[in-house]
Amino acid sequence: MRTIAISMIVFVCLFGGALVGMFLCSALPEDYLSRDSKDLAMNIVVGLMAVMAALVLGLMISSAQDSFNTKRSEIVELSAKIISLDCISAQYGPETKEARELLRSGVVLMLNQMWPEDSS
Repeated sequence: MRTIAISMIVFVCLFGGALVGMFLCSALPEDYLSRDSKDLAMNIVVGLMAVMAALVLGLMISSAQDSFNTKRSEIVELSAKIISLDCISAQYGPETKEARELLRSGVVLMLNQMWPEDSS
């Protein structure tokens, strides 16, 4: 429901701005309505849109990079903990062989779930 309210507010603001622009158009002097001033205004608007698009794309790339770095650090930390657990359990001798094999099979299962070999 909140998104509908925000959408309605944006629509009313845009529609109101268009109405104000139509009203002010009749009040402007003739010099501001010439072809040159319209071209200049259009070039400024196109430049502004290009800058806004570049900013949005930059923010999207930055967000994706942050997400990637977070996941990567989580995987590295988990891998280090698993290796540490395997090394510590190896120090206890052959009694932990079965537990270590279960740990390794669990890691293989987890890797196959995360990165299946038959995916595109």
